[in-house]
Amino acid sequence: MTTHTGKTATLRERPELQPPGPWAFPIPETFTLDNGLAVQVYHRPGQYVISAGLSLDVPLTAEDRATEGVADLTGGALDQGTRSHPSVEFADAVEGCGAVLEASVGYSSTQVYLDVPGSHLAAALPLLAEAVTEPELTDADVDRERGLRLAQIEQQMANGSTRADHALRAALFRPESRSSRMKTGEPDTLRTVTGEDVRAFHARHFGPTGATLVLAGDLTGDVRQVVEDAFGAWANPGQTAVRHEAPGASERVVRLVDRPGSVQADVRFGRFTIDRTDPRWADLQLAVYAIGGAFLSRLNSVLREEKGYTYGVHASNAPLRKGGTTAVQGSFRNEVVADAVSLLGPLVDVRTKPLTADEIEKARRYLVGVQPLQYATASGVCNGVLTLLGAGLTPHFVDELRAAYARVTPESATAAASELLQPEAMSLVVVGDAGVLADGLRGVGYDVEVVSQDAAG
Repeated sequence: MTTHTGKTATLRERPELQPPGPWAFPIPETFTLDNGLAVQVYHRPGQYVISAGLSLDVPLTAEDRATEGVADLTGGALDQGTRSHPSVEFADAVEGCGAVLEASVGYSSTQVYLDVPGSHLAAALPLLAEAVTEPELTDADVDRERGLRLAQIEQQMANGSTRADHALRAALFRPESRSSRMKTGEPDTLRTVTGEDVRAFHARHFGPTGATLVLAGDLTGDVRQVVEDAFGAWANPGQTAVRHEAPGASERVVRLVDRPGSVQADVRFGRFTIDRTDPRWADLQLAVYAIGGAFLSRLNSVLREEKGYTYGVHASNAPLRKGGTTAVQGSFRNEVVADAVSLLGPLVDVRTKPLTADEIEKARRYLVGVQPLQYATASGVCNGVLTLLGAGLTPHFVDELRAAYARVTPESATAAASELLQPEAMSLVVVGDAGVLADGLRGVGYDVEVVSQDAAG
């Protein structure tokens, strides 16, 4: 072969691909400030955008039942202004650092998160501290956040898939459990929350006790001093500890949420299962991936590839701090809903068709192989650690889980799925046109309770 210069080019043999080398989750530098704030620092060379996340031990069970939604409104209003940077001055200060700041509230914890170029960390970290320690939380800010939440809920409930997710959550958990209801609070309680409620909630629960600051990226200089300057003065003598909920499973539900005029149905088939601390967790993870996590999983192979009933159907685990759920989800056109639903149970049931060595090996390769990718960036490390902290776990769990994956056998995965995913114990929620779907679902053995959209949402 010749190049455009007329010279002969030398062909080289393609190099052989080598197996990936050993990988382990990074080990942090740790220290604790005098006020009790724990700090984990992950040095990630080359990651010049620093991720800083603050995990607060403020689960949604911190809310009173009558004011559910107050936690989410508090989180939403944190970046609307502080005493040191009132109103839009705060947003201008954050933007001036090239940073992004946001908060999220979950069933197990509250997190406030900052991304910033490393060169501006010393200026931006005090702004994260301000948002948490001295937010204005004005009535106007709370009213605006409430309006946004109510509009978002209305929009979400107009979507069949989101409505099905909400209806399944309400079906799987006991009604008294906070986990059975939306993170944002239900509209009826959300409308009652005042600015005074938000300020009182912040005063009771936001403090350094039980909190952890996570920093990840290409960190230089005296990181401890930067953290001390930002958070060292934080104190809240009146901080109130919050109990973490151990949610209970509801009785089995078979429910059809009427959505008149819908040409397709959103289907959820699930059960209350386990969390990451259960010794069967690795087995269940691999089993569920084989059943419905992979593109050519059992569910997709039949319902998408063979039958053509759907663009895709998926099964996944959603662990909480204590307990969790496992569910199948998919959307199907009306004329095939009954047949598709009739196939879910047999496809999920591994008692009659045990998981194979090939299925488990493929699941293991994927779940082990994706770990380094999940934590390849500073943001991935920071978010991963925040998730583990919210679950009451340490970063050691990542390596422990990978070792547990290596021990899973087809027999152990089949045993876990056989125990936890018995179709006769799983709840079914369908969101669609009841007038079109009810008789067909009853015809395949599901005596559905029909409820209106208003009753379900």
